[in-house]
Amino acid sequence: MGTYIARRLLQSVVILFGLAVIFFFILHLTPGGPCAAEEGTGLRGKLQQRSCAHRLGLNQPLYVQFIKQMGPYLEGNLGTSNSGEPVAQEFTDALPATVVLIGVSYALQLLLAIPLGIFAALYRYSFFDQVFTFFSYVGFSMPSFWLGLILIFIVAVHFHALPAGNIVSTNIPIFWTSGWFHLLEHDPALVLGDLARHLVLPVITLLIVGVAGDSRYMRASLLDVLHQDYIRTAKAKGLKHRIVVFKHALRNAILPIVTNIALDLPSLVGGAVITETIFSWSGLGFLYIQELNVSDYPTIEALLMISAVAVLLSNLLADVVYAWVDPRIRYD
Repeated sequence: MGTYIARRLLQSVVILFGLAVIFFFILHLTPGGPCAAEEGTGLRGKLQQRSCAHRLGLNQPLYVQFIKQMGPYLEGNLGTSNSGEPVAQEFTDALPATVVLIGVSYALQLLLAIPLGIFAALYRYSFFDQVFTFFSYVGFSMPSFWLGLILIFIVAVHFHALPAGNIVSTNIPIFWTSGWFHLLEHDPALVLGDLARHLVLPVITLLIVGVAGDSRYMRASLLDVLHQDYIRTAKAKGLKHRIVVFKHALRNAILPIVTNIALDLPSLVGGAVITETIFSWSGLGFLYIQELNVSDYPTIEALLMISAVAVLLSNLLADVVYAWVDPRIRYD
């Protein structure tokens, strides 16, 4: 297993380099740019744009810009944004908000999707299965941006039941700062309760699509296994239904969904870009949209590379879990 993991990590380095090249050239070939919004008309505007391009190094050949942008990665940092701030600092400031949102959504998704899929498979064509199928199709078909806006309109605007956006209320210090931790230490019920209220709507937005997809996949996988010959043999030997399902069928049924579960994490990060923007949740997705609006190439590239790393690590984790779930699988 160690040899396999080392080989995959080396392959990932090559893949990441290829993605870095693709991301860089696509960003620089798109219309506009960091200097497009410079004020001024006529000669003054052109001089300002030239000054901006010179300051950011955009007047140099693309291969030179690429080498300069990749240099900080080799040194172990993410470079500097167009505003002069270290990209790593912007990343660490926004990361906790995304970790909280994605962590809660991911945990709830696993806790809900797998049991719902198992229950629907065991009671196939029952009333519960029919209702479950209907709502899973509806949930899977909903665009997250539309669902988020509808939740804001109904729950926050119409009924005033929950906050419409942001991560903390106006009477709470900025999230994950010293002031926030100080208040958390003295009044944890107030701080955690406020955070929970702000979490509800964005978490629901992410959950509905994720639970709908994973639960349907779990249902289909378990139904396929329950019709295998060895399951019929186990039933014919007189084994209890509970043992047949949870000891023999479920372990094999869970194997195909491992990939789905592992790839849910980067998918949630991608979905959080929209969700964080809609709910003004100050995480990595919100940061990405902000920097995209001003064409901050170093920050955008860094966020794209981080997403690529998450996808590659999730795939590697899925392969490792395969070997743990099914001892017959060996990579060495």
